[in-house]
Amino acid sequence: MKQQQKKTLKNAICLTLACGLLTLLTACPVEDPKNPPPPPPTPTLVGQIKTLEDSGAYPKLDRSTDLKGPDQNLNGVRDDVEAWINAQPITDIQKKALMQKAEVYQKTLSVDLTNKAAVIALDNESMASTSCVGDLFARYDLMDKVKAITFNTKERTMRYIQYNQSPLHAASTRMPEGNTCK
Repeated sequence: MKQQQKKTLKNAICLTLACGLLTLLTACPVEDPKNPPPPPPTPTLVGQIKTLEDSGAYPKLDRSTDLKGPDQNLNGVRDDVEAWINAQPITDIQKKALMQKAEVYQKTLSVDLTNKAAVIALDNESMASTSCVGDLFARYDLMDKVKAITFNTKERTMRYIQYNQSPLHAASTRMPEGNTCK
């Protein structure tokens, strides 16, 4: 009888091991080197931007087709651009200089390109704001980022190009002297 129990126990162990091995083999897919599994889908550009924005690595920007975009406090700078500037680890005076430049960039989106006086006045403001930034920063990289953030849609970029290609633009401006910061 003991012999019979040993044989039954041995059969039960073998059956359990066989079932476990069979489960293991069917649960783990065997990769065929000739047909590798497809790579995970690449997120769309919109998806990548959203991921970066949600992580805080990229600012959440207004991407509406409205040239001006939202400016709740009516200070002449789009709210998302202002938020980005305020989040930078720079002094308040430097932030003010970038805001001055951002305001000029914003004005390029609405200036009447047929009004010579308005275009020249904006060109002078642009030179003054550039001089101000140059006086407070060793490089212009943050000013370039403000530009990129301001002209972040096709409509805004096209309008900025129109401003820059206007025959009235930069017709008679020069770099101002002295303190040009507001």
